Amino acid sequence: MEKIKQYVNNKTVMIGAVLLCIAIAAVTAVRLNHFWAYRMEINLDEMSGSMHTDEEGNKYIVDYYDFDGNSDYALYGPYMTLGKGYYTVEIDYDTDYECRMDVHSNKFADYVVSSDIILKEHSTHKRFNIRIKDDVDDFELRVKYNGIGALKVYGITITENTIGIKTSAFVAFLTVIVLTACYLLRQKIKQNQYTLAALAAITVLSCVPEMTQGMCMGHDGAFHLLRIEGLAEGLRSGIFPVRMQSNWMEGYGYPVSIYYGDILLYIPALLRIVGFSVTQSYKAYLFLINLGTVLVSYGCFHKIVKNNRAALLGTVAYSFATYRLTNVYVRLAVGEYSAILFLPLVFLAVYQIYTENTLEFRNHMKNALLLAVGMTGLVQTHLISVATVSIMIAFVCIVMIKKTLRRKTLMVFALAVVMTIAVNLFFLVPFIDYSKNVPVEVLNDSEETVANLIQGKGAYVSQYFMLYQKAFGASGKNIGDRMAITPGIVLMTALFGGIYGCMRYRDKRIKFMTLMSVLLLWMSSNLFPWNFMINHVPFMGWISKIQFPWRFLPIAQVFLSLLLCMLLVKIEEGKRERTELALLVLLIVTTAQMFSGVIQERSYVEKYDAAGIDSFSLVNGEYVRADTEIDLFDGQVYTNNAWAIGDYTRDGKCAIMKCETVDGADDAWIEFPIINYKNYAAYGTNGIPLKIVDGENNVVRVMLPGGYQGSVTVTYEIPPSYKAADICSMIAVAAIAVIMLLSRKKQAVKIIEMK
Repeated sequence: MEKIKQYVNNKTVMIGAVLLCIAIAAVTAVRLNHFWAYRMEINLDEMSGSMHTDEEGNKYIVDYYDFDGNSDYALYGPYMTLGKGYYTVEIDYDTDYECRMDVHSNKFADYVVSSDIILKEHSTHKRFNIRIKDDVDDFELRVKYNGIGALKVYGITITENTIGIKTSAFVAFLTVIVLTACYLLRQKIKQNQYTLAALAAITVLSCVPEMTQGMCMGHDGAFHLLRIEGLAEGLRSGIFPVRMQSNWMEGYGYPVSIYYGDILLYIPALLRIVGFSVTQSYKAYLFLINLGTVLVSYGCFHKIVKNNRAALLGTVAYSFATYRLTNVYVRLAVGEYSAILFLPLVFLAVYQIYTENTLEFRNHMKNALLLAVGMTGLVQTHLISVATVSIMIAFVCIVMIKKTLRRKTLMVFALAVVMTIAVNLFFLVPFIDYSKNVPVEVLNDSEETVANLIQGKGAYVSQYFMLYQKAFGASGKNIGDRMAITPGIVLMTALFGGIYGCMRYRDKRIKFMTLMSVLLLWMSSNLFPWNFMINHVPFMGWISKIQFPWRFLPIAQVFLSLLLCMLLVKIEEGKRERTELALLVLLIVTTAQMFSGVIQERSYVEKYDAAGIDSFSLVNGEYVRADTEIDLFDGQVYTNNAWAIGDYTRDGKCAIMKCETVDGADDAWIEFPIINYKNYAAYGTNGIPLKIVDGENNVVRVMLPGGYQGSVTVTYEIPPSYKAADICSMIAVAAIAVIMLLSRKKQAVKIIEMK
């Protein structure tokens, strides 16, 4: 009777949730349908500053000597009244050098949410969103002149938008879904309330540096935010999956999605499409990664040690491992810290492959699938982690050579490889195509040049034992200028506990974990002979692409965390409690020190709109075509024996320019401000195919037929091989899902028959 009542209640709640979602959708649709966009064109004459006015009403400044240095801003005002809401600001301009723009209120500064907007010399138009929390009566637009060259402002407009409606609806939907899920799972939540509370606390505490206004950009923040924005722009244009991101370098384009797996970044990209700010979208993604890391590590550790408290402490140690926090809050290495989420899955799969003695195909399939999921996560987040993990797995296979050569072991690894490749074909096919046919900077470095750098970048052994290092820093020679490259003192304590455990306990697992931890720490340091291997060992030159030896530290942190779990299980109950308390106190102290440094030493900025991110934030420009000088890009359209007869337009899908050739010319062409990567195609009026060749500085040059007059459209076309790979990946995912469902069904039937 109780089960029937529970079933009815669950159905009622689900139906109510569906009806509520329908109601939210209906209300949102009505609000959007009746929305009237308030649009205002700013009268530039009502604005103040050092800029002059030409005959057409445009504001201009000739050069530095024409600028009144009493203010940083060449144009500001008009101190207007603006109501609460969300707005889109657009500015048409022309500048010789990069300038800036922002919005402000003297009396109500906290009510205006925006960020500095970059006015690049490569563009003439910027569009960005702002939020006004409450009515202001002195709203100000400010254009900052950098003191070099000429600057002209043609016009500024402000238009109310629907972001507030869409984000409110999204939050309402999410709230209904979360509350419904909690109700349906209430019994399981109650049964595991203490464990879930602990996992929730770990997740929340790992996000403490996020609980500030704005965000820390770190080493690579701008690069990864541009990746997210490139995906959002592609999705807005109806492109999926996104390969060529056109937002980079003010429209010159960057194939970052071909070289860098980004399937998880579609989450913040979708949030950007809904209307959430850059900062909000990134923080939501980081929270989900922290949550995923906590849940995955706990699940994997608990599966291995079969002890709840030990698994929880191992999860705490892994989630708060110093190098992981360095990746998250100092480097903002989105790819690498996302990959750390999947490492325990790979570890669990390999562990089970070598420890399970079952002969059932279902278990083999389960382990193969687990390994494939883990490796797929690495492929889709950080390819360098695929290389480091593969080296680790290869070493394990060699050490456990007898078990490796078993038929079932080879079969599981083969299944995992096949599934991983099949699922990731949609990424691997374009990646291999570009790696073979497109010369880019990351593939153009000489091995000797890189070899001189890689070993010296490794961690110093002394760093492993430091309680705290500055939040600033990288991996230079001076240890005082280095970031925290260490698993943390808690995991290093576990290492010494492991060494002691090797002498006291006859436990092969502890010995193996200790051995692997020592090996990986050595490989992560500047003492491992990386340069010698690259220069003198055949076929090892590719290791130079790992760039930094400390990329092996995340794997070491998995081994050390699990070693800690295993040691805690061995300790007597009374001593275990004291040990756990001591380790927790030590972890709290070291983490608090690091978080304090991150929050106080790093500068936090509000990135409300992507227009506030420099689109040339390429880090080292790894995927720029070789021999391309990006400093020479100017955003201009160039012609030969032809002239432009219209404005150049560029959106997520294509670039369009109208032109006309000189009579009798047979070598006419037009160059677009787009880097000529593989798969670009050009079409004339009525879809006539036009030939593309490399132009000056490797831009797209379209050859024009004699006597041509009309539009030229350049678009990035997906070749049939890519489309076939997409289909194969979808089929592979579906096939694996069906196989697992059938396997579960057979297992359920066996259990029923046994009963």
